[in-house]
Amino acid sequence: MENKKNLVVFYSWGENTKAVAEYIAKKTDADIVELKVKDEYPMDYQECIRRVRSEGRTYEAELRNEMPDLTNYQTIFVGSPCWWGTIASAMRTFLKENEFKGKTVAPFMTHGTSGLCIQELKSLCSGADITEGLSIFNEYQVSTTKNDVKNMGNYEVQTDKWLKRIGC
Repeated sequence: MENKKNLVVFYSWGENTKAVAEYIAKKTDADIVELKVKDEYPMDYQECIRRVRSEGRTYEAELRNEMPDLTNYQTIFVGSPCWWGTIASAMRTFLKENEFKGKTVAPFMTHGTSGLCIQELKSLCSGADITEGLSIFNEYQVSTTKNDVKNMGNYEVQTDKWLKRIGC
């Protein structure tokens, strides 16, 4: 996507989505913004799951950081862990608070069991051109209890192939 400014916006609970976001930003020469919530989620996996479950699938977490003016960007990569079959609450808040008409939105998710779940993202980005999404499997809590970026295998190769398919 030549001569067009790119932005990567992501929320990461366990650093996995962050690793993918940073890789995408590096490969596409994009600016990058990490969403931060005012009431941070517990780092204990089971405690985090309990809280996310109690908040439900439509909860919008309050963000503590300001967002850049999106008018300066044509392509916006949005990344989130998959929580209960949808995007994380911080990403939901970001998407609801911004306008994406005329933008290209490229979604990516890290997940352990749910896969790529972008239906809600599509409804929140009305008027945007939504690219094919990127789904990065993470073995954490599926076949290992150690949270580590290595649990995502060779996500860089998957990401490179995805970026090529979507024209970036």
